[in-house]
Amino acid sequence: MKPYKALFFLCVLLFSVPTIGQETDLIAKVSTYLESNGTMKQYKQAYLELLNLMERQFPKSDRNNNGWIYLERNEIKALKEIRDMLVPVYIKHFSEVDIAKMEQFYTSDAGVQLVMDRTKLTNAQQKKVNDFFNSKVGAKIKDKQELLSVEIAAVSEYWSKDLYQTAVLLLKEE
Repeated sequence: MKPYKALFFLCVLLFSVPTIGQETDLIAKVSTYLESNGTMKQYKQAYLELLNLMERQFPKSDRNNNGWIYLERNEIKALKEIRDMLVPVYIKHFSEVDIAKMEQFYTSDAGVQLVMDRTKLTNAQQKKVNDFFNSKVGAKIKDKQELLSVEIAAVSEYWSKDLYQTAVLLLKEE
């Protein structure tokens, strides 16, 4: 019986490794999409606004210096956490092909310009933007927009509440 168990384990391992690799690729694609479409920039701004709010409520002092050091060094980790919370939302609603097309568009010159400053789109870029939003993926984004907004808002609220509570605990002078 032991050789069969070893063979079974080997088969499970061989068939699961490609799946894990594919899942990692999908997570990376969603992560790139969230970076390129401006989402992560918005969360970075939210983190900086939290620090500004905290500085007004809890000015830097010797007593809360360690808390401030932690918060100032925590930005990258906090942004990774929100990204990791958003990835499953997109994976739930979009196929791997959809996500690849979304990532491809937002990393294109038209997608980059759309995020940077849509008023400066060239005619060719505007055509690419229109083509994307009139495509099957664009229609799917529009169809899912309301549901996505609700789910993303819930994730964002959880993240921001957790950050705020952590900041208050770290900075409150006792």
